[in-house]
Amino acid sequence: MFKSVFVLFFLAVALPIYYRLRFHPFAYVPGPLLAAISSLFLYAICYLGIKGSVIRGYHEKYKTKVIRIGPNAISVADSNAVRDIYVAGGGFLKDARYKNFNLGPVVSMFSSIDTAYRDMRAKAVAPLFSPARLREESSAQGSIGRHVADFLSQLCAFRQAKIKTDILDLCAKLSIDVVSDYVLGQQFGGLTEHAYLGLAERQTSDAKLSANGFIHAIVGFSRFSLLPNPLFKLLYFVSQKISYSDKVDKLFGRIQEFIGQVIKHTKGGKTTKSYQDRLLAAGISFSETTMQSEAILFAGGDSTAVMLATILFHLTQNKEARARLLHDIRAAPPTADDNRKPDIPFLRACVKEGLRLGMANPTRLTRVVPPGKNLTIDGISTTTLPSSPTLFLIAFGAGLRACLGKNLAMQQLLETVAAVVDSKVLEGARTSEERIEVIQWFNSDIKGHHIDIEW
Repeated sequence: MFKSVFVLFFLAVALPIYYRLRFHPFAYVPGPLLAAISSLFLYAICYLGIKGSVIRGYHEKYKTKVIRIGPNAISVADSNAVRDIYVAGGGFLKDARYKNFNLGPVVSMFSSIDTAYRDMRAKAVAPLFSPARLREESSAQGSIGRHVADFLSQLCAFRQAKIKTDILDLCAKLSIDVVSDYVLGQQFGGLTEHAYLGLAERQTSDAKLSANGFIHAIVGFSRFSLLPNPLFKLLYFVSQKISYSDKVDKLFGRIQEFIGQVIKHTKGGKTTKSYQDRLLAAGISFSETTMQSEAILFAGGDSTAVMLATILFHLTQNKEARARLLHDIRAAPPTADDNRKPDIPFLRACVKEGLRLGMANPTRLTRVVPPGKNLTIDGISTTTLPSSPTLFLIAFGAGLRACLGKNLAMQQLLETVAAVVDSKVLEGARTSEERIEVIQWFNSDIKGHHIDIEW
């Protein structure tokens, strides 16, 4: 009996481990031992929200651009590999992990593995994010310019009243208004939903952006995103029964109600002014268009808000950078086009540094190496087996599968940072904490869900 159990254990456990350590094609790739043996290593650091830092640490420890982080997975930290992995020939395909980001029965443009499915929808809405349209909407009367002005007005009011301000929440209100107004043609009302309250009351927990609770729940659940899809769906189902409160359901209801109003007022695909109009005009059903609109509201609002708040946090702490940026903004020569703002290199540098510090993509933008493809990086070959390359500092992805709204996000960041610095509203301000603690799930999350400044 004991001998039979031992044989079964050897065949089921010991032999696969031995194979992975000695004979697997990735056996020679450096990396932590547990990662080579089991996917539990990745599941654990993803759940704990430390994946980006841990993987980066192993790259530094082994002094290589390629490390093994799973039985069949590697991490690549080499900017020279971006073209091969994400751009050339349309890039490598996304892996099965992205099924976990489907919108229930609907496959989102982000989660789609089928490139034809995604490309048809992306082509329909891509003109919305053209630089010319973004510049036009950044004017004082445009959907971006108006909300940035409202954001700045509120920030200045908090400064004048010397009220401690959660800039993360204020940035979330701005971002959801910008993306809803610009993309969907109807503003959510984040910056105005608590306008009836006094300034001090607006900084209480009850006056935070009404969509926050639902957004935080979705961001937090991405800690399970590496799990096989059947297990992910089971956990999601169980979590809804156990941890989803009536409050979260109510907040989700607020988003659904808003999107319902947006869809109700569309022209049935007869115009091309909005995201949903363009999808309907391309033949997408009303039900899918509704879900895709909910997805863009979440995707366009959350990450941009976290990055903007991170940038403002560091500018508050860095008086020298703020002074240089103010000088460059005011010294920039005017342009012939009223809608075209002058390009300010240091402004772009500050925004990109904020994206780095805020870890816009702390996770891995996983791709599968095609069968027979020989990708060699830093002397290490990733031939024929699936692998999951990681590229840090690609804030919006790269190639044909890059973030659709990256131009909108960058425009909002550049416009808002420039307006805030030019107003000098951060003069005399200080941050309540010395540092921001980033939780590294698929999207960056801020521990405690607040970033406070005070004057």
